[in-house]
Amino acid sequence: MPAASIADDTGATTPDAALNRAPKAAAAQCRFEFEHKVFAAPKAAFERDDSTQEPIFSVDLGDLRAAMSIDALREYFKIPPDSADGKLLAEIPNALKYVPAIHPGDAIPSELIDGTASWKVEKHHLETAHGRIAAGLLAWIGEGTKAESAVEFAAMASDPAVKAKVQEAFSKLAQRMGLPEARKSEVVDSVERLATELSYIEALREKVGQMRRLIDLFRRLQAGYKRERGIADSLVRVVQLLDKPVRRYEQRLDEVDAQTGETANTILNLGRQIIYVRQARDWLHGETMRWDALLGAWAGETIERTPAQQRKVGDTYRFAARYFPVDEAWASG
Repeated sequence: MPAASIADDTGATTPDAALNRAPKAAAAQCRFEFEHKVFAAPKAAFERDDSTQEPIFSVDLGDLRAAMSIDALREYFKIPPDSADGKLLAEIPNALKYVPAIHPGDAIPSELIDGTASWKVEKHHLETAHGRIAAGLLAWIGEGTKAESAVEFAAMASDPAVKAKVQEAFSKLAQRMGLPEARKSEVVDSVERLATELSYIEALREKVGQMRRLIDLFRRLQAGYKRERGIADSLVRVVQLLDKPVRRYEQRLDEVDAQTGETANTILNLGRQIIYVRQARDWLHGETMRWDALLGAWAGETIERTPAQQRKVGDTYRFAARYFPVDEAWASG
C-alpha cells in the first residue's frame, strides 16, 4: 500500500517513486570498481579504525585480519594518485561519512554524486513528513492544527478534510508564486520534493528518539543496580557521556524544524532549503551511524540484573568513553 500523501488527488508523482528514484539512478552508474588485484583479496573492505576513526583498508589473512591506512596502501602497491584506482581511493574518506564500510564493487554513495541519500527510509517517515508540511500549509492559511507526535502528523497526511484544505493552500501558494491555477501541479511537485527530503529527517528523528529512550532506560537501571556500586557508577557515567551528544542531535532537529516549519516560505526558497536539509541530514546520519550496534544490543532490554546485562553495561561504558569523551567540545558540531 503506498504511503499517504497530502497531494494524492493532483496526479503528481507518487510518494514511493519520489522516495527512491534519484538515489537508485545515481548509484547504478558509479561504483568502486578497482583494477589492482589487491582489491580482490578475501573480504577486502574500507572502514574506519575503531581507535583513530581514520579510513583503513583491511583484508582477511587466514585467521588474521590485516589493515593499513589508505596512504600506506597507495605507497606499498604503487598506485598513482592520478590513476583510476588512485582517484577512487581519494573518494573513500568522504564516502565513509555516509556508509559504515565500503567493499570493492560497491556503489559510490549518491550523496557524493547528486546529493540524494544513499540509505532508505520507511513509508511512515514519508507520511509524517507530509503531515508536517500539511500542518505548515494549514497554519499559513490560518487553519490551526493539534498534531504533535509523528503518529498524529502521519494521520494528517491521509485525512480527507486536511487534504481538502491543503488543496486550497496549494492554490494560494501558486498565486503567491505568480502561477495560474492550471500550473498548480508545479506547487505539488515542490511539496513532493520537500516531503522526500524531510522524510530522512523524520527517520533520523525516530532514531534519536530511540537514543533518548535508551538513556532513560539507563537511568532506571541505576535504581535496579543501586546495591552494586560498580555497575551503578558505570551507568551514571554512561548517562553523563551519552546525554550530551543526544541533546546535540535533538538541537539540530529543532533547528531543521524552525528552518522548514513555515512551509510556504520553504517552498518559495526550495533549492536553498533542500541544500540546508541535506546538510543537516548528512551530519545527523554520519553522527548517529556509530550508535546502530548499541541500539540493536539494547533493543527490548528490561531490568534483569543478569551477568549478561552487566557485561552489556560495561560494553556501553566503553562505547561512550571512546566516542564521547567528557572533554569533547560539542559546540563545534
